[in-house]
Amino acid sequence: MSNSIWFGTLIKEEVLGIDLKPLIDYVYQKKNELPNSKSGSHVDAWQSPNLQDNLIFQPLMDKIFENADDMVDICKVRRDMNLVISNLWANINPLGGSNKPHNHPGAIFSGVFYLQCPDKSGDIHFIHPAVNQSYHFNEYTITEYNNVNAGTKSITPKPGMLLIFPGYQNHYVGANISDKDRIVIGFNMILTDINRKTNT
Repeated sequence: MSNSIWFGTLIKEEVLGIDLKPLIDYVYQKKNELPNSKSGSHVDAWQSPNLQDNLIFQPLMDKIFENADDMVDICKVRRDMNLVISNLWANINPLGGSNKPHNHPGAIFSGVFYLQCPDKSGDIHFIHPAVNQSYHFNEYTITEYNNVNAGTKSITPKPGMLLIFPGYQNHYVGANISDKDRIVIGFNMILTDINRKTNT
């Protein structure tokens, strides 16, 4: 007799030693240039266009590739193709800003890097891929939540934190109830047969 766990979601968490201030300054510069840029899952928030071609993000992208290599091993992703960052963008959630539940279609991995995230600026919440999971496992049927039976996983971010997760994984961000902006860099990764790591 043996036990095995299937259909798990891998969420990689790492704190990077990257200077955050130049990135924060750059994001605010882009917001001043494009104040009405909005797309994606945001509610009362700002999102930039694709920023990956700017060299200021190269140190971050290098760290993303280093950390994604573990994901490639664990998930047995093909190594005869190239894992590339397909797009990278900035989000600013001011007071009241949030993100609706969503995933990242087409991406094998997605992620977020936190530049500024004061207390109460919005945790990220990952939702169990099985939509009916909470019907079966809930406060009436279990004694304690763990990584096998929980319907959600919430992470309180801190500056410099990098999260990488499968693109299929639904997630959302709670409302920012602090008096300071929540600033993050989001990204998607895909497999391609083109011999490159980024578009730069």
